[in-house]
Amino acid sequence: MFFTYGLLVLLLIVFAWWFMTFNSLVALRNSIDQAWSNIEVELKRRVDLISNMVEVVKGYASHEKSTFEEVTSLRNRRISTAAEGRDAEQQMNQATLRLFALAEDYPALKADSHFADLQRELINTEDRIAERRNAYNQTVTLYQNMRLTLPSNMVAGVHNFKERAFFDAPDEIVNQVPKLGLL
Repeated sequence: MFFTYGLLVLLLIVFAWWFMTFNSLVALRNSIDQAWSNIEVELKRRVDLISNMVEVVKGYASHEKSTFEEVTSLRNRRISTAAEGRDAEQQMNQATLRLFALAEDYPALKADSHFADLQRELINTEDRIAERRNAYNQTVTLYQNMRLTLPSNMVAGVHNFKERAFFDAPDEIVNQVPKLGLL
């Protein structure tokens, strides 16, 4: 009789652990999705700011059509994964660098208060993107640790919890920080 109750208690403990582990994995997966959504909001904000900067620059450098077209095409691009985010980050960084290089060629543009305000907003947005990327990567780390370590990896394997990618900035971006000399 004691053995039966002991086995029943042990089974209840195992089932309770299984459900708690499953729920923790689901919560972490949902947190990753929410963190990615926060990154998307900031990426869209950055693209909108850069698009506004392009409009201001157009008035001063209307012959720089290729840079403007590139920013417009990047603005319309949908990013749904961290890998796509890394690619878009690199392309947007290069377009931004070209935009700032254009601004250097036009002293009146550098003095334009609207352009300077947009630059400040862009710097703030870049800071928010970095913070949100960090939060996303921390959540991915927690999820991956739980998904891959014993004994919770058994629950993750049975319920098919997939690996999530980190959102890292490519080395090209890290090494090419735009110089915002207008501020």
